Amino acid sequence: MTVANAMPSWTDLIGLDQVRAGFKAAIEQNRLGGSFLVTGPHGTGKHTFVELLARTLLCRLSSPEKMSPCGHCESCQQVAAGTHPDVIRVSKPKDKATIPLASFIGDSDVRMQEGFCHDVRIRPLMGGWKVAVIDDADFLNEEGANCLLKTLEEPPKKTIILLIAISEQRQLPTIRSRCQTVRIGPLSLDASSRLLREIQGVQADDSVIKEAVEVSGGDLHAALRLLQGESDKLRQSLIQRLQAPQPDPIAITKIFNEHIGEAGKEASKRRAALRDLLSISVQHFRQQMRHEAFENHQTRSITLARLDRSVRALREVDRSANQASLVECFAADIAIGQTGDRGEIG
Repeated sequence: MTVANAMPSWTDLIGLDQVRAGFKAAIEQNRLGGSFLVTGPHGTGKHTFVELLARTLLCRLSSPEKMSPCGHCESCQQVAAGTHPDVIRVSKPKDKATIPLASFIGDSDVRMQEGFCHDVRIRPLMGGWKVAVIDDADFLNEEGANCLLKTLEEPPKKTIILLIAISEQRQLPTIRSRCQTVRIGPLSLDASSRLLREIQGVQADDSVIKEAVEVSGGDLHAALRLLQGESDKLRQSLIQRLQAPQPDPIAITKIFNEHIGEAGKEASKRRAALRDLLSISVQHFRQQMRHEAFENHQTRSITLARLDRSVRALREVDRSANQASLVECFAADIAIGQTGDRGEIG
């Protein structure tokens, strides 16, 4: 499989024609501005959309109204590299459970003299716009969210604030009420397959691509990983354990730990490997439910419980749960067929 490396353009955002048209109209009518909550599942193009919008507003060679950033000028290159002085970014550190308050208003000895809320109000240095991005908005704690409220409600002129999140429901009502929501994905099966083939350069049969999209739950990054290497062998090995009359929790745990170990030591790659296996589990139990409903006109409660447990585990990954504990609990609950409902997890 080969993957295209060219800087993305608006035409690459398959399935987002309405989103593109809405922003184009706002730019042409000189009414773009304010705060936006960009939501969607993993791998549906949220970060690509945000980068494209930043390049569109800051490109030196193409006006924003054209919605066609050149990709070659200094500004486009800096946006792509994450070094443009008029693009502010805040994200959750890898070793933290939430975005620190200091990221927004500075440390205690320099309150409001640095940080996101301060930097947003500095006039653009290179372009006519300032683009402020909050990655991982799902990990805003209440204190951090509250300090953002005035900034979100009254951003400076020619400033656009973009919060990137998986779920709109995870945001505090005070955040949602101050943002316009841009919902991205999941794409249709056909649109996802077309994107993987035409944009990412995947060389595989249509049936193989569609199966990867289904297994990944629409997460195109996960679908790409599933289309690489020994993914089919891994999938078959896991499904063989899951569909056993009495699933062996030790065997399931071993498959998970070996695959996560092969991902290396980087936390994001280990989470991605765990998410892939849980996506396979979700898809397997969904298919099993459909089969039981077709054959017997009802679904066994144990299959429903195992599906629910797989979905819950997938949500726990996004909340940075301890991986070893998550895998052990998941395997044990799958073996006995219980949901693993141990309280609200988001």
